[in-house]
Amino acid sequence: MPHPRRHRRITRLLVGGGVLALLLAVYLAVMAVGGAWKNPCSRYGPAPEGALISERSDVVTEHRSFWPIGSVCDWQRADGRGTIRSDNGSIPFSALTYALAATGVALLVAAARRPS
Repeated sequence: MPHPRRHRRITRLLVGGGVLALLLAVYLAVMAVGGAWKNPCSRYGPAPEGALISERSDVVTEHRSFWPIGSVCDWQRADGRGTIRSDNGSIPFSALTYALAATGVALLVAAARRPS
């Protein structure tokens, strides 16, 4: 039979690790969205190939993105046939953020399911 003190310590470690992983995931997500908030479509690098280049502000629209975390830019095509989509997020960074969130949830669920 496991010792009650050891059992409580394991549960506390699971809860602490879960909360820490979730807080880190939220922090990373907030930093990514915050970095994407200040018009990255015109700030980061050149327009994609085939996009209309203009001083007008209506040639590109920007939206927030959950995958990858950041912004998605829809540029008007130079030939006038629709838009070209580009994103300013990082897939490895987004994968790390979501993995931390999933780990945090899994640890909290494991702590909640432990017998008292």
